[in-house]
Amino acid sequence: MFVDASGVAMVGVLVGAETLFGREARSEYNEPYAPDTADNMHHGNTLFFRTRMADHPVSFPDVPWATEVSKDYANLSGQLVRPGLENGPGPQAGANPSTPEFKFNDGQDSFPATHFWEYGQWLDPYVSGELVRDYLMRALYGTFSNVKRLEPDKYANLEFEWMAFVAAQGEFRRYKGDYILTENDIRDHVVFEDTLIANDGSFCIHCAGRPGETKYDFRLKDWIFDQRDRQSYEIPFRCLYSKNIDNLMMAGKHISVTHVAGSATKLMGNGAQHGVAVAAAAFLCNKHGTTPRGLFQSHFGELRELVGELAGCDHDLTSNPPTRKFKAVPS
Repeated sequence: MFVDASGVAMVGVLVGAETLFGREARSEYNEPYAPDTADNMHHGNTLFFRTRMADHPVSFPDVPWATEVSKDYANLSGQLVRPGLENGPGPQAGANPSTPEFKFNDGQDSFPATHFWEYGQWLDPYVSGELVRDYLMRALYGTFSNVKRLEPDKYANLEFEWMAFVAAQGEFRRYKGDYILTENDIRDHVVFEDTLIANDGSFCIHCAGRPGETKYDFRLKDWIFDQRDRQSYEIPFRCLYSKNIDNLMMAGKHISVTHVAGSATKLMGNGAQHGVAVAAAAFLCNKHGTTPRGLFQSHFGELRELVGELAGCDHDLTSNPPTRKFKAVPS
């Protein structure tokens, strides 16, 4: 038995597993947040950074290779405030085009988010990692240079305090299982016969402009953050094993979900729940000499009981219908 917890479906890509990629069309699953036409746009990669005002002037060299990307952009909003605290306002200089801000709590709160510095949404994520990282570094260095150049007196002491040279990874391929979880499954709290765990989290969709649509392509066009009803929802076991590779299961943001549904299931606390489920399944597959699909068909009661013990779920399978009292890991 193999479990792919890489988050990038790499095992599946190498062995020919059926996968999903990009955005599904609205007509395919009737998802409100899906686009009219399917495409390959996916969440890109992000570089986190932090600037500070030093107690002395800090010089900065000319960076024509960076300003070529950033052009005249001079807005460093959306940086780390301190380790573990995101979404700092950051320095701004000159007249900047409006940049969409992260809207939270039904739009009542808005602030510049770190993930608005994102790139690679239209590129192949498996071969463009270094290109995306370097492009974002150029955008940041160029923007930083523009801030210091446009207001040299005000920002004479401005310096880079920290920059991540390893990008935060975005979205890769997702496995296709015997079931594909959709936006409506999450919204409607669909009850599945093969539910093992509960997940939690909001829809968090990063929307990039199309190539050439904006000259500042390192900043997102929009960000959809929908907290829905904040109640947990069910993940069926059929989303956690490959449709066509009999001995392969998965845990993390590449389980069998649509692009929209994946924006809610991708959180780390959710992935931990997937890991509990497939670890128990792998144990039972070896015990019974069967596949994950065979486990679902012939030994699912035993699997649910074991996962319930491990994940803190309370299942009363004697009631009709069975009751489910799930405890989702806080996201």
